[in-house]
Amino acid sequence: MQGKIINITRFCTDDGPGIRTTVFLKGCPLKCIWCHNPESQSMEIETYNTGEIIGKIVTAKDVFEDVRQDKIFFGTSGGGVTISGGEPLFQPEFTAEILRLCKDNGIHTAIETSGFAGRQALTTVLKHCDLVLFDIKETNAENHLKYTGVTPQPIIENLKYINHAGVPFIIRLPIIPSLNDRQEHMIKVKELVKNLEQCKGIEIMPYHTLGEYKYKQLDRPYLCSQIKEPSKQQLEEWNHRL
Repeated sequence: MQGKIINITRFCTDDGPGIRTTVFLKGCPLKCIWCHNPESQSMEIETYNTGEIIGKIVTAKDVFEDVRQDKIFFGTSGGGVTISGGEPLFQPEFTAEILRLCKDNGIHTAIETSGFAGRQALTTVLKHCDLVLFDIKETNAENHLKYTGVTPQPIIENLKYINHAGVPFIIRLPIIPSLNDRQEHMIKVKELVKNLEQCKGIEIMPYHTLGEYKYKQLDRPYLCSQIKEPSKQQLEEWNHRL
């Protein structure tokens, strides 16, 4: 089973519980204008204008062998492997095989997803998933289409399906100043999940500009260049609202 990845990052603490090894896949159906991993959007292997090649083809077993080197850290911290991207559900069979190999060897498994995928892809991956980190970009349908290029309805339906399947999930909210930092948005998210018993929390993911340089290396315009990172006070206010 082969797939395309960008890289594997060790000792991550923001991609689920404990110390985790995060596998970044290539390819995503969304085109979020604030995306800090623009190199993950296309399934094609690309080249930065610096000459660096982005993406490589590997087998699921290759990834597993790499991940299991960190198993000792997972056990002591309650961590594991997280498949991110890009979009893990964009390569469902590849993602599922990595998770299966990890889970069969006692490694906690998680994915970070936008939730935009067909039901078959979601079902394929969920069978081997201990936790889902589920991004909700927008609750206003018009804004969601404008900012991400896709409609939100399949995402909401898939979130409900994950809950019905009994898989725990954590909601992650990328909050972008002047775009979706509305109290109305946060209220709608809380209303959405209040009756979903598998929801284990809501986390705000504040906007940052760490990926802006990648757009220059890909010769693409960065549409959020005028947006500033939130201050500590803004972040405290958002968390207070939530």
